[in-house]
Amino acid sequence: MDAVRYSILGTVRVLRGETELEVGPPKRLALLSLLLLRAPGPMTLSEAVDVLWAEEPPPSAVNVVHRHIGALRRVLEPELPSRTKAKHLIRATDGYRLLVDTSTSDLLRFRGLRTQAQLALREGESQRAARLFTQALEQWRDPVVAAGTPVARHPLFTSVGHEFVATVKEAADVALTAAPDLVEEILTGLRRAVDSHPFDEALHSRIIAALAATGRQAEALRQFEAIRDVLAEELGVEPGPGLRAAQQHLLQHQVSRAPGAGPAPADRPAPGPQAGVPARPAQLPADLPVFVGRHTALDRCAELLPSEGAHRPSTVMVVCGMPGAGKTTLAVHFAHQVADRFPDGQIHLDLQGHHPVCRPLDPLQAMRDILDALGVGRRHTRTSGAALTALYRGTLAARRLLVVLDDARDSEQVRPLLPAGPDSLTLVTSRRRLEGLAVTHDARVLGLRPMTRGESLQLLDLRIGTDRTLAEPEAVRDMADRCAGLPLALTLTAARAQTNPTFSLTALAAQLHEDSDSLAPFISHDPRTDLRRSFERSYRTLSRDAAALFRLLTQHPAPDIGLAAAASLGGTDPRTVRRLLTELSDHSLLTETLPGRYVCHPLLRTYATELTDTDDTPAARAEAFTRVFEHYVHTADAAAELLAPHRDPKAATLPPPRPDVRPQLFTERTEAAAWIAAERPGLQALARTARHDPCTEPSRGRLTAALELSLHLAGR
Repeated sequence: MDAVRYSILGTVRVLRGETELEVGPPKRLALLSLLLLRAPGPMTLSEAVDVLWAEEPPPSAVNVVHRHIGALRRVLEPELPSRTKAKHLIRATDGYRLLVDTSTSDLLRFRGLRTQAQLALREGESQRAARLFTQALEQWRDPVVAAGTPVARHPLFTSVGHEFVATVKEAADVALTAAPDLVEEILTGLRRAVDSHPFDEALHSRIIAALAATGRQAEALRQFEAIRDVLAEELGVEPGPGLRAAQQHLLQHQVSRAPGAGPAPADRPAPGPQAGVPARPAQLPADLPVFVGRHTALDRCAELLPSEGAHRPSTVMVVCGMPGAGKTTLAVHFAHQVADRFPDGQIHLDLQGHHPVCRPLDPLQAMRDILDALGVGRRHTRTSGAALTALYRGTLAARRLLVVLDDARDSEQVRPLLPAGPDSLTLVTSRRRLEGLAVTHDARVLGLRPMTRGESLQLLDLRIGTDRTLAEPEAVRDMADRCAGLPLALTLTAARAQTNPTFSLTALAAQLHEDSDSLAPFISHDPRTDLRRSFERSYRTLSRDAAALFRLLTQHPAPDIGLAAAASLGGTDPRTVRRLLTELSDHSLLTETLPGRYVCHPLLRTYATELTDTDDTPAARAEAFTRVFEHYVHTADAAAELLAPHRDPKAATLPPPRPDVRPQLFTERTEAAAWIAAERPGLQALARTARHDPCTEPSRGRLTAALELSLHLAGR
């Protein structure tokens, strides 16, 4: 049977040989589009439902997806005896996967050619890069992805359309400087792109430059006048600096060709934008070939973007989270999605806030690096202090930039680097929450939580390979659970499976469980990917008291803890412990899930256990456990006194708590009932742990009574 080829860059088509296959009704066509968009990765069922039903999906939505999948299989493999034998559309973890590659998918072919072009450009092979960019653009029959389907306007599909715009800009820049024979062909792509993005000044600037390079100066001037009129009439704005610079270069070129000026060399093409337009850096690191999940976080980032053609003040998004949470990956992925919205370029700068070797980057040096990227001469950037800051602000003020400031140490390192001009976007990643930027610059702070179980399974499936994950699904689930949703742990685990293709996943999962009280499975010889070293770089920035509390939290048997219990655990007062818990939260070593309640990620807790075993004496650990036990027993007794006043009068009176234990007191029954309900998991965990500690025996009965009371209240 002939190979099946798929097209999504324009109208959706499926061909077997030269015969076009009839896919079916709109919902099925949309589902195929989503499968192609996600390939070679999987499409989850939940994502399919969200994309196919813009409004509230019907109860039968998942079944409808399954039926359409079955129908697509019959279209692709009409002689298929069983779905387990499928070679085109197969079952994947929590969804389905369409098996395609660069030879069968125009989208993957386009992305592969674009990546090759970018690599060639970095290696100095500009002419080869221009040819590869041109070949990439040839894959597009229409800038609208999945044109004519019900999902063509969905953000997932429009974001791919932005890739066309970004690529045609890259192609124009390199062709204008290194491949004049391709300029005419690139001009066609620019015009197609501007039809879909009529207010994109960067596209118009390149069209003007391309027209001038091919000797059509009069047409280039008409192009400028036309977009100037459109901007004035539709948006009420004047052309930006990029367009004005393109016009100025065009006028200067005309003067140089005026009578008496001498003819321009016939064999030299007109200079590209670099001759008269400010440098347009494109410094984003490479995006992952396939990005998993994080839809809510990406939506939060997208909320900061202005609508097409509109203007808004410069905005800042801080992506914060624990070490290994995937902050940089998210920021770079989103930056690639929206890069074409920022015509003056994209800047990426590693601030080295938690670098394994280098010191954090000084803000003045960071300014110099950014000014260099924007083409400001080094003689201007050798200045320092106020003069450099003034130059920096003035240079960035007139530009629409996308700036990614990666791994910030604190707000003070970031604040001087934020652009002040309109329509710029700054993405900051940091292990710190950087709430100060929310105060001074109205920054949006996005706390990046661990991945969901579904996202974790999808990541492992993608990295390890569907054939192996489908063969041992239980082992894959065990791996995901051990990694607790932390992307760095998941990718380290997947890398171990990848580099040992003959190992069974069940055996690898068993090794993870054998070392469940250690971070040994997540150690790497690369300091950037070693999980323990990554945690250590955050831990070493803590104050001494916060570090001590972080270690002692392991003596609390439940995963979350309240403010009062933490004060007793640490043997300190509530005001002090609140400050320490806030410090730990600011460094993303704890998460405040509710006001006054904090949770420690399982792998961070494992790290803290390793620390306390080496840094704290057995006596100090035992005292901390005894304090928190007394706290719960006395607080539970106070709650029971209000909620069950007729309890056994013969119950022995509790001895008074230690001076550094501060049990909670209640004045209202509702307050006591709320505490009992909130603390039941902690009471259960404490009761299990206390069974093995003889020091807790005299008070163990009171704890058991509090548990019985909580179960009674829950049954009401």
